[in-house]
Amino acid sequence: MTARYAFSDTPRDRFLRGEELPPGCLDEAVLSSWRRLRDQVPEEAARPVPRERLSANWLLGGIAATGALILGSIRLILGRDHPVAIVLVDSDLIIHSVAGDRSFVERLDAAGLGEGRSAVEDALGTNAIDLCLRERRPMVTSSWHHVSVDLTDTTIAAAPLFGLNTALHGAMALVSDASVGTDTLSGLALLCAESTSAQMGAVETSGNLDRMLVEQRAIIDSISDGLLVVDEDGRVRHMNAPAGRILTLNPEQSVGRRFAELLDFEPIIAPIFRTGIGYYDRELIIDSGRRHLHLIDTAIPIKDAQGKVQSVVNTFREFNRAKRIAQQIAGSPVRYTFDDIIGTSDCLRQAIGDARKAALGTANILLNGPSGSGKEVFAQAIHAHGDRRDAPFIAVNCAALPRELIESELFGYVAGSFTGAQKGGRPGKFEMASGGTIFLDEITEMPLDLQAKLLRVLQEREVTRIGALRPIPVDVRVIAASNRNLKDAIARREFRDDLYYRLHVVSIAIPALKDRRSDIPMLATHFLRKYAANAGKPIFTIAEPALRSMAEYDWPGNVRELENTLERLVVLSDGTEIQCFDPPGDARPPTPRPAMPLALKSLREHERDVIAATLVHVDHNVTKAAEILGIARPTLYSKIRDYGIALQRAGESKPS
Repeated sequence: MTARYAFSDTPRDRFLRGEELPPGCLDEAVLSSWRRLRDQVPEEAARPVPRERLSANWLLGGIAATGALILGSIRLILGRDHPVAIVLVDSDLIIHSVAGDRSFVERLDAAGLGEGRSAVEDALGTNAIDLCLRERRPMVTSSWHHVSVDLTDTTIAAAPLFGLNTALHGAMALVSDASVGTDTLSGLALLCAESTSAQMGAVETSGNLDRMLVEQRAIIDSISDGLLVVDEDGRVRHMNAPAGRILTLNPEQSVGRRFAELLDFEPIIAPIFRTGIGYYDRELIIDSGRRHLHLIDTAIPIKDAQGKVQSVVNTFREFNRAKRIAQQIAGSPVRYTFDDIIGTSDCLRQAIGDARKAALGTANILLNGPSGSGKEVFAQAIHAHGDRRDAPFIAVNCAALPRELIESELFGYVAGSFTGAQKGGRPGKFEMASGGTIFLDEITEMPLDLQAKLLRVLQEREVTRIGALRPIPVDVRVIAASNRNLKDAIARREFRDDLYYRLHVVSIAIPALKDRRSDIPMLATHFLRKYAANAGKPIFTIAEPALRSMAEYDWPGNVRELENTLERLVVLSDGTEIQCFDPPGDARPPTPRPAMPLALKSLREHERDVIAATLVHVDHNVTKAAEILGIARPTLYSKIRDYGIALQRAGESKPS
């Protein structure tokens, strides 16, 4: 078989015709091969060597037996549409074996890549197998890199096979069609060659096969993160591309060198060779002259049968990447939007309008309102309406945290900061909320010394963990809430005035339920429908006297108390109507008022008012109104006609 040269208009062909290519446009090893072949007539390939000679190479013969297993895994990665073959050559470039699809193997044999033939450049032209043994490093040639026209539709990725003491035993190559990406094929070839080299070393020493299998499994399982394999002499056996990027090292130039010589800080994994104890998901912060690294790090020792550490598989990822995953898990669920806030009273509409406007900005927000009035509902709705809706929402109740833990919960801590701290340290709520929103409920319960630290976080946009020296930048929007008068707390020296003004950029007053009594019928109807459905009971109604009593009661617990009361009434009721409501015995008498909105209304008039108010609340969206009222749309339409309620259609102007 003679390698046939092809001449068209590729860089290869222009170079072979005498043109020079710009420096750096191609791997120098490929250019050197082209220079050697430029004026050379291709030689006839040598006749295949006898099978007896191939069989005599017992080392390659033992490795070739595992080719089918490796091939199966590669097919799963590349897919069935891409033909692939594994080529094993000895140090003299004699092809020892070719494993793959029969038709593709026959095609390669016709091109000169057959069992017993030579992959030498003089016979086969430029090819990655010859180059990888010349250069003693992985090589890839594809398409027009090849001088032989029979190889122009293939990609060859080859890596040398080293045994003990860096002895070169040959090369392993993956060959596929040219449509397969060179990075993909070269990565697979390198992984296969390293695994095979380890296996050859195990065959030579008759004792290290288990270690090779464990290392190979660890490499495959961890390939998406930065990965290092360091042996007992401290030399890098493997470094993938993400590890090189994170550590600012060249993986190819790092393999074979001592890890400690590549870094300007003490390797964290060094003690493992002495102790034999690894670790999982440890947070590492490394400051050196040339690097600032914030990592989540795992190190697994690989031991021999006697328990001696032979190597360490080290995987790590950047902390910000891990934090994004943790934020999705640790963030509080956002269940409420502005559509979930029920009521049509003027004071509530004013609060909703202000909150909608504030949600579109980035300023800090202070929510003022009594306990149970819905401050967290407003906070979630503001977050869901703003640009940070897809980022984490972290809710913190400052009154619920023990005094000794609130600082570590908010700002985090480094390893060894105090007794009981997690071994690897822990990020605080502000770090977890970075990019999103943190809701600080009952802000007045925060101790004064921590108020000073919170003020600094708001001013500098960075947090310093307990025990740390270096601050960590955070991008977080703060929504604070209080059920107390902050001005009074400042006068009593219980709250810092400078923190108040930092939080008080936008202030929203959430009304107490007694200040929006006209919303009670709509809220009561909504909660009755909700808890009747939860309890699997028929739809409940409220008798007019019970509804009048609810409207007269002051509800010190606000919407939360109303909701809990109606849930209790649904659970304990034997019928389908709430006939009476008795305020608690210690409830204050209702404040007299000139006119009770429900006092002179019949049940029919009340039903009409509830339907009309609900329609206004949802901008006359009948579907949403029916959901809130818990009735079918046809039933609602019937009642609208019956009561003569005018529907405002889309595009119509609202009546003045």
